[in-house]
Amino acid sequence: MGMYDDDIVVHGLQGQSRDQEEATSYLGSQEILGAQEILGALATAASKIKGTAAFQTAVANKLARRAPIVQNVQPTKKRRFTMGFGPTPVPPNSTVTVQAQPQVLFRGEKLINTGDITGLFIQGIFVGNKPQLPTFQNAIAVKTYEGNTLDNEQMLDTCDPALFVTFQVQNTTAATLTWAMSLIGHIVQ
Repeated sequence: MGMYDDDIVVHGLQGQSRDQEEATSYLGSQEILGAQEILGALATAASKIKGTAAFQTAVANKLARRAPIVQNVQPTKKRRFTMGFGPTPVPPNSTVTVQAQPQVLFRGEKLINTGDITGLFIQGIFVGNKPQLPTFQNAIAVKTYEGNTLDNEQMLDTCDPALFVTFQVQNTTAATLTWAMSLIGHIVQ
């Protein structure tokens, strides 16, 4: 054998010696059967490979590279927004609950009373089910939130579109009073 002989020269194609290869080459059947055997071997090996976790991960990575990228986009527009509450009659010596739904992401920042002032008190403010005032405190007079008061800010939690902003208002007088409030804040879209 020469210095540059390799396995094909020595053993022929598919492990047969050269003289056997020449004897069957005119029929051509060996090449066809050989190709089928190779494909069969690949199919068997492929079924074993497909069941492995590494193969599943490789397929998932390949599909992920072709899939569109989905990204959460944060709101980009912020603007002032006013929510109105009332006017609501509050019977004597009773408490009423008043709700409004902003239907956008909304954060209330300033309260302005636009109804009766004397004898009405805010017992609770809620965004969804979250109280915005301390639980054990005295009620707040609506006079605190008069329109000409400069420091009447009440920074509330952000209200989701599906939730409500709720006020619990108490009348401590013997007459029916009217409560109305504007809640000014920001919405984002």
